[in-house]
Amino acid sequence: MTFQNRVVLITGASSGIGRCLAVDLAERGAVVVGCGRSLDRLQALSRELEHRSPSSTVIKCDVAQLDQVRAMVTNVLSEFGKIDILINNAGVGMRKPFVETSISTIEEIMRINYLGTVYCTYEVLPSMIARRSGHIVNISSVAGKIGTLNVAGYCASKFAINGLSESLYHELAPLGINVSVICPGPVRTDFNKPFADMPPKSPASLVISPEFVSAAVIRAIERNRFEVVLPRSLALICWFKRMTPNLFRSVVHRAFRARSAKSGK
Repeated sequence: MTFQNRVVLITGASSGIGRCLAVDLAERGAVVVGCGRSLDRLQALSRELEHRSPSSTVIKCDVAQLDQVRAMVTNVLSEFGKIDILINNAGVGMRKPFVETSISTIEEIMRINYLGTVYCTYEVLPSMIARRSGHIVNISSVAGKIGTLNVAGYCASKFAINGLSESLYHELAPLGINVSVICPGPVRTDFNKPFADMPPKSPASLVISPEFVSAAVIRAIERNRFEVVLPRSLALICWFKRMTPNLFRSVVHRAFRARSAKSGK
């Protein structure tokens, strides 16, 4: 497929994966609408986009607030007449034992990661259904396929996104709308920086760049792939879990404890 003049709405576009996607898609001729909570970062993104895709724009929006999402989608449809691709990328993370994590933190994670995805999808879908055309891309995580030590709240939000994506795949395919879910492992971004060195620390070989994820997302859209797990080594690990869940759980439990002990925590 070509992205020329396709209207692409990207949440969490002010940094990391979202920013890379905005730039890469603008270079391919897409009309990118990037949203995020940081106006300064969005303005910087806008300056970068205008040289690649002059029609592209940015909108300040907190996806955890339904009224803001509704206003954003209304504005985009009013200005451009359509949304061809929605990329639900906005998210927050944490790494702390569950009993040490405040309820407010868990609620915030679910509101942004899961409900933000729900709100954006819910508001965009009627226009896609009316046109019988569209593509929804949900940026999930390997943490949505493998429960990981000390990230229970984050894992729960990503498992929810994976379940939502699979259900929507079956529901929307007859209506001409495609769904993809992208599950990267640890990514070298500001999002991951605050807890990248906390136990259990991810092996360096599994850490990927936002540019790598962006390229994979674009391929998934072009090839209409439902699920992509990155990097390939983690895709094999997810396959191992699916084939031998009990053995996998035992092996991973020992590995997590060994890594935590090695870090002295």
